[in-house]
Amino acid sequence: MCNFSRKNSLRAALLCLVCLGGLFGCTRATIPLTQITVPLPKSPIGMETIRELFEGYDAGNFSSLSWSEAFDGLHVKLSREYPFTDWKGIDWEGLYDVYKPRIDDAEAAGDEAAYYLALREYIFNISDGYMHISAPDEYREAAIGGDYGFSLLPLDDGRIIVADLEADGFAEHSGIRWGAEIIEWNGMPAREALNATSVLWSDHPPATHEYRLFEKSMMLTRAPVGTEVTVLFHNPGQESIWGTRLRARRDMFKGLEDLTRQGKPFSEFEPPLETRLLDGNIGYIKIYCQSPTLVMPYPARAFRRAVERFAKAEVGGIVLDLRGNSGGAGDLAATFAGHFTNEPLFFRNVVAYSAEKGGFALREDERLVVEPRDPVYTGPVGMLIHRNTRDSAQAIVDVLSPLPHVFVVGALATEGSYAYLGAEITMPEGHKISYPTGRMLDEAGNILVTSGADMESRVAPDLRTPFTLENLDIFFNQGGDPVLDHAVAEIKRRAEQP
Repeated sequence: MCNFSRKNSLRAALLCLVCLGGLFGCTRATIPLTQITVPLPKSPIGMETIRELFEGYDAGNFSSLSWSEAFDGLHVKLSREYPFTDWKGIDWEGLYDVYKPRIDDAEAAGDEAAYYLALREYIFNISDGYMHISAPDEYREAAIGGDYGFSLLPLDDGRIIVADLEADGFAEHSGIRWGAEIIEWNGMPAREALNATSVLWSDHPPATHEYRLFEKSMMLTRAPVGTEVTVLFHNPGQESIWGTRLRARRDMFKGLEDLTRQGKPFSEFEPPLETRLLDGNIGYIKIYCQSPTLVMPYPARAFRRAVERFAKAEVGGIVLDLRGNSGGAGDLAATFAGHFTNEPLFFRNVVAYSAEKGGFALREDERLVVEPRDPVYTGPVGMLIHRNTRDSAQAIVDVLSPLPHVFVVGALATEGSYAYLGAEITMPEGHKISYPTGRMLDEAGNILVTSGADMESRVAPDLRTPFTLENLDIFFNQGGDPVLDHAVAEIKRRAEQP
C-alpha cells in the first residue's frame, strides 16, 4: 500500500493511482443519463484518502507546484471533469503529448512567456466559449496591441469588407473608405490571409466555425505595435484597385469592441430588459440578460407586465430580441419562455462532475420545466439572435423555436456554448483557467444547444437576414436594423394569413 505525506508531489499521487489500477484492477462506472462509461481503479483506499494524495486538487490550486507538475495536475483535472469530451471529440492524450514537452522545455529554460503560450494554446484547442485563461496585459499587448485603424467583416458572398473605419485615422488618410473590399493582405489573397489568422488572443476559444470566422476577421487587423502591412483594396463605387502600407498603432484595444452594438456594458444600475411598441402595433422586448438588477429587482414581473400590455393592445406579434444577451439564471429564462406556451415544455436537466461522487451525476435541484405563465401569448413571436447570443438566452430560443407560432431571425447562428459553470484552476505565476463541469440535457439525455465536434451551432435562424454590404450599410451608416425589419415583415405576413 502506498504511503505518501501531504507534501508529496501531484505526480507521485497520479502514479499511485496508476499503480492501484494495475494492482487491484479496474471497474467501470456509467455516467448518469448517458451511455458513457469510464474506467476507475479498484482500490482498498477510500476516496477521502485518495484525495489526500492530491494536494490542492479538489480546489484546483496548483500554484505551489513546478510548471511541469502543475500542468500534469491541470491535464488530469480537466480531462476528468470537462463535460463534453466525447461530444466535442477532445483527444486529451494527444494534447498532452504535444504540450507537455513544451511546458518542460519552458521550465528548463525559465521562459515564462513560452510557458504561458503553451498553456494558452492548450486551452484554445478546446472549442468551447466557456473555456478561459487569464491574459497578462504585457503578453496581450505584445501580441495584438496594435491596430490598423479599421475592422473587417466577411460577407455572405465571400468578400471581406471594411465595416468600421476610424474617423480621421491613418487608414482613412491612406484612401480606404467604409465598405472597401480587401483584395490582398501582405501579398496574400484576403481570404487566404483570413484563414491563416490565429484566434489565440480572442477572449474565448470559438465554439463554431462561423464564430471563428468572425473572430479571425477581427484579429486580422491586430498586430504588435509597429508592424507594417501592405493592403490592396477596392473602394465602393470606384473601378480602380488601390494599395497602401499601414503601420499598427496602439489603440488601447478599442478596435476589439463589439461592432454589432447589440449588447451593452452591464451593471446593477441598468435594467436587464427594455420594452416598447413598434410601428405597426408590434410589441418589442429586448432582453440583455436573465438577471435582476438594482433598478429592476423583479424582471419576471416587468416581463409579465410587458406581455399584458401587448395583449391589451392586441398587437400583431411580439419581437423577442436576444441579440447581445449574455445569459443568466436558467429559472428566469424558463419564466420568460412560459409566457409563450400553453403546455409545459421540458427546459433542462443538469449532469455535472461531483468530487464527492467521483464522477458525473444528475443534479436533481437543477431540473427545470417551462410552465405556462399568465398571460400566455400565442400570436406570432419572432426571436432575434446573433453570434453574441449566449448561455441561457440560447436555451430560450431552443425551447420555444419548435412551437408553430414562433420563428427565429438572424444574420448568424448563436455562439454555441451552454454548460454548467463555476470551476477554476490556479496555475503557477497566477494564471487562472476557468472551465465548465456540467452539461445541459433534455429528458432523453441528449446534450442541449452546445455545438459538437462539427462546430456548428444548434441554435440557428429559421429566416436568415443576408449578410450583405447593403444590409451592413443600413446598420452602420443609416441607423437601421435589417434583422429587426426582417422579423417585423414576417410578423405582418403571418398576420395577413387567414
